[in-house]
Amino acid sequence: MSKKVEFFFDVVSPYSYLAALQVGKLEKLAEVQWRPFLIGGVFKISGNVMPAANPAKGQYMFKDLQRLFAYVNEPHKFPSTFPTNSLTAMRALTAADPAQVPQLALKLFRAYWSEDRNIGDPEVLKQILGEELVAKTTDETVKEKLKAATEEAASRGAFGAPTFFIGNDMYFGEDRIFLIEHALKNG
Repeated sequence: MSKKVEFFFDVVSPYSYLAALQVGKLEKLAEVQWRPFLIGGVFKISGNVMPAANPAKGQYMFKDLQRLFAYVNEPHKFPSTFPTNSLTAMRALTAADPAQVPQLALKLFRAYWSEDRNIGDPEVLKQILGEELVAKTTDETVKEKLKAATEEAASRGAFGAPTFFIGNDMYFGEDRIFLIEHALKNG
């Protein structure tokens, strides 16, 4: 496939999870490259804050997520530890073989957003991903690669997650997948 979609995500983002559950639609039309990054880093660089930081948005977000998870027919249990620190989880995904990232990310998303497991806890991460992969999260190369991906996304205009790119065209949010499909079919 000559078309490529970059999917920047963080497993602490419920909307990234919803996008991950739907990205198969895009994989029929293009190569999808799963790009782990840190949503907190993007927020800091862009001056954005998470929706839950605004009481009205936060209250709406809880209802919105219930509706969206029901729509995609995926179990959902809002995590008791929210937000959790996803740094080690995202480093683990950065250290993983790129071909394994989708499968591993989905395991982390489900653990956090469907099973209420604290993926910020290294012991929980070891149970989900294995000790070998979690051990790689302290490697300086891995740390720098995740930092570079976060800075790259922000420099290209990202301000939250999920963020998709087709070349230089940015699409923000899981609710824009239909527009990405349209662009791939007609571009």
